Amino acid sequence: MGAAAALGALLSRHCLPADDGFTILAGRIAQAAGYDGYCGMAADGNQRRSGEGRLLGLPLDRTALRRVEGLAAPLPDGGIAGWASRPALPAAPPEITLTDACGRRRTIRCRGRLPEDETAPLLPRHRFRIPVRALAGLTPPYALRGPDGTLLMGSPLDPAVLAAIPPSPARHRSGKRLHPVMPQPLAILVPVYRGVAETTACLEALFTAAPPEAKILVVDDATPEPPLAAYLDDLAAAGRITLLRHTENRGFCAAVTTGLAAVRGRDVLPQAAQGHDVLLLNSDTLVPPGAIATLREVAYARPETGSVTPLSNEATILSFPDRQGGNPMPELSQAAALNALARRVHGAASLPIPTGIGFCLYMRHDCIAAAGGFRAEIFAQGYGEENDWCLRAAALGFRHRAALGAYVAHRGGVSFRAAARGLMQRNTELLERLYPGYGAMIRAFTLRDPLRRAREALGEALLAQDDRPAVLLITHSHGGGVARRVAERAAELRGQHFRPLVLATKFPENPDAPYPWPAQLSEDTAPDAGNLVFPLPARLPALLRLLRRLRVRRVELHHTLGHHAAVRGIAQALAIPQDIVVHDYALFCPRISLVARDAPEIRAARPEPGMLTARPAPGTPPRYCGEPGIAGCIACCKHDKSGLFEALPVPALLARSAAELTAAARVIAPSADTARRIARHFPGIRPEVTGWEDDTLPMTLTPPPPGRRRIAVIGGIGPTKGFDLLHACGRDAAIRNLELDFIVIGHSSDDEKLLRTARIFVTGPYREGEAQRLLAEAGVDLAFLPSICPETWCFALTEAWHAGCYTIAFELGAQAERIAASGRGALLPLGLPAPRVNDFLMRWTPPAMPAALPPPRPALQTSC
Repeated sequence: MGAAAALGALLSRHCLPADDGFTILAGRIAQAAGYDGYCGMAADGNQRRSGEGRLLGLPLDRTALRRVEGLAAPLPDGGIAGWASRPALPAAPPEITLTDACGRRRTIRCRGRLPEDETAPLLPRHRFRIPVRALAGLTPPYALRGPDGTLLMGSPLDPAVLAAIPPSPARHRSGKRLHPVMPQPLAILVPVYRGVAETTACLEALFTAAPPEAKILVVDDATPEPPLAAYLDDLAAAGRITLLRHTENRGFCAAVTTGLAAVRGRDVLPQAAQGHDVLLLNSDTLVPPGAIATLREVAYARPETGSVTPLSNEATILSFPDRQGGNPMPELSQAAALNALARRVHGAASLPIPTGIGFCLYMRHDCIAAAGGFRAEIFAQGYGEENDWCLRAAALGFRHRAALGAYVAHRGGVSFRAAARGLMQRNTELLERLYPGYGAMIRAFTLRDPLRRAREALGEALLAQDDRPAVLLITHSHGGGVARRVAERAAELRGQHFRPLVLATKFPENPDAPYPWPAQLSEDTAPDAGNLVFPLPARLPALLRLLRRLRVRRVELHHTLGHHAAVRGIAQALAIPQDIVVHDYALFCPRISLVARDAPEIRAARPEPGMLTARPAPGTPPRYCGEPGIAGCIACCKHDKSGLFEALPVPALLARSAAELTAAARVIAPSADTARRIARHFPGIRPEVTGWEDDTLPMTLTPPPPGRRRIAVIGGIGPTKGFDLLHACGRDAAIRNLELDFIVIGHSSDDEKLLRTARIFVTGPYREGEAQRLLAEAGVDLAFLPSICPETWCFALTEAWHAGCYTIAFELGAQAERIAASGRGALLPLGLPAPRVNDFLMRWTPPAMPAALPPPRPALQTSC
C-alpha cells in the first residue's frame, strides 16, 4: 500500500512522464492495490485515464499541476531578469505573462537554464531576460505571472524606482535632534495569509494581551484557506477586529502597506491627532500579557526612538536563549512566564540595535509620519522591508531599540521553496545596493554582541527559579549514543527529585573552529530552558559562581570531547563528588575507539584473541588495535597522527586518567566487557556495571526467511563502525550476484560510495525515535553490526531487537556480550573477510532454544 500511496501522490500533483515503462509500472501498482486503473495529467494539460471506475490519482490537484514557481529581479539598466519553473513538469520551460499597470500584456519565454541550485537540484530554473527596450510603451509596475495566474516572487516591480534611489551609507545617522512627543493611540496590525491554527492562537492571545484602547487591524492577503477566512469574518462581525482583504495574494509587504494606509486614513480607524502608533505583528506569534505595555514604555522613554522590538525565541539578532535563533517556540504560558521574568530582571531597560525585527515591531507614530511605510514596489512579497524602513528612519534621526524586559514567542521558519530563498537573496542584495555597508554593520553588531550580558542575566534568573539540588552532567554536543544516554540519565535524575543541568560544548558559528569550544550550560526541560555560554578558562570563575548558586551537589563526567581541560576540575573546585561514566575509551586511547591503522610496532604487541596479525597490504582500512600496551599506543600515535582527539602524550593521558578514576566517587560502565578493559588498563579500578537498557525484557524476534535477504545496518556508519567491511560486502554481493541486499538505516561517511555497489541503500540520517518506523518500512530480515571497535553498549543493537531482527556482529565488545547473553543473534570472528560474512548472512538461522537471559540490572541511584 505504501507504493500505491506514493504513486497516488505523484499522479495527483505531477504530469505523466512520456515513458512506456512508467505506464506499465503504474498500471501494475494500481491493480495490486485494488484500483481499476490510474489517472493523471499529460504534458499538454489533458487528463489521461488507464481505465474507468475507481482510479488511483484522483482527485487531481489542479493547483499544484499548474503552479509555476519563479523569481523576478530588477536590472541596473532598467530591465528585468529572472527564472521560472513548473514543479509538475520541471523539464519544460513555462510561459510567463507580463502585465503592466494598465492591463497590457506581453508573453515572456524562458530561454536556457540557470546553473543548478544545490538546495533544489531537481527543480530546473529556466531563465528569462526582459531588456529595457521591451518595456517601452508599458506602464510600471510590472506583474509577472505563470499560467496559473500566481505572481512570481519579486513582482510586481518597477526597475526605474530602484534606479532613481541614490545609495545611502548604512551607518549614516542624521544629527537632527528630536523632541519628546505625546503618546498616541495604538493600532495593532496583523497581516494574515495561511495557518488557521497559528493565526487563531495569535489573535486569541492578542485579545487578552492588547490594551483595551488598542485597535486590532487584520489584513487578509487573499488566504487560500476557507476556514481561516471564515474565522476572520466571524471576528470582524463580532467587532473584535477591523478586517481588510486583498482580492489576490500580494505578499507580506503589500499587506503591511495596506494596513498602514488604513491607519493613516480616516475611513477605517478613528483619526488620532498626530496619527497612530503601530505594532506590526506576524500571525505566527504569541504575545503575552504585559509585553505591549513594556514596548510602549520603551518607545516613549527617549525622544529619538523610532521602533522597539522584544526578545523572542526566533528573532535573528534578538533571539533568546540561543542568539543564533532556532530555539523551540514556547507555549503561551511559557512565553508569559518568560516575559514576566524578563520584566522582573530588566524592567524597561533597552539597548540600541541597528534595525528592528518585523515579527513584532512597535513603530512610533512620528517615525511612521517621517519615514513613510514599507516599499512593496522594491521588496515585493517581502524580506528586508522593515530593515529598509529602519535605515530610512535612522537617516532622519530616529533610533531603534531592543526592549530587554519584553518577550514574544515566534514560530518563524525558513521556506524551502527555491523562489522564496531567491527572493531573500535578491532583497539582501538590494539592501546592500541601497545602503552600502549594511551587511558589514550587522556582522559587526553580531560580533560585538552587546546583548550578551542581558541574555546571561535572564538565563541565570531562569535557571535560578528551581531550588532543587542539582546534578551537573558534563558531555559533548555531537549527538549519538552519549547524547541519548545523557537524556535518559536526566530523566532518571528528575524521577529521583534532582535537577539535571547539562554542560555541553557550544557549536561555534564557524564549524571549522578548533577545539576547545565554549561550554554551554542548560536545563533540558522544555523550550524556555536558558542556556549560558562560558568560554573557558576565562569565564571559569563565573561558571563556578553560578553552579554554587544553582545548588549543584554532584558532577557526572560523561564526556569531555571539545571541552577545555578546565571542566575536569569543576567537581574539585566545588568540593563535591564526581562520577565518571564510561562511554568509550578516551581514558586511555587518544583515538577514543581503539581502532587504528597498521604499524609494525603495534603488530609486535600481543593482540587479543580474534585480532588479525598478518601484515596488511598498503591502504588497508583501520582495524581494532588489540590494546597493545603503552609502547604500542605511542607507536600508533606516531605512525598516524590523524584522528587523534587527545593532545596529551600517552603516558600523561594514562596518569591523568588514573588520578581522576581514583578520585571519582564512582566509575560507571554499561557492560562487563567495558569494565574489564578499564580494570586492565587501570589496576585497582573496579567500575560499577549498569546497563543502559534492560535486555531481560521479553522481545519477539522473527527468524530470517530462506531466499533473498535484506540486511539492516543501523546508525552512522564510519570507519570504526565498519564502513569498509560493509562496502566490501556490498561489492561482493554484486560481483557474485548474491540474493543479498543491505540497507543502512541512517547514514555513512560516504553514502555515494555505498550506493555505487547497487546492493547497499541508505535512508539518510534519522531523528531520535524514527528508527523503528524506518526499519518497518524497509522490510528487513536480519540486522548486521559491522563495527570493528569494542562497543561499550550499542543502542543500534537494541533498535534491531525492538524491530524484531536477530542480529549478527563480531565477537568483540558489548555487542558480543549482549548477543551471547540473550541468544538474539550470532557472532563472527573479528577479521572475517567480506565473502565469508555474506555467506553467513545468507544461510544463518537461529537455534531452536535461545540462551537464558541474564538477570536484570538495577537502575543507577544517585545521592548527594
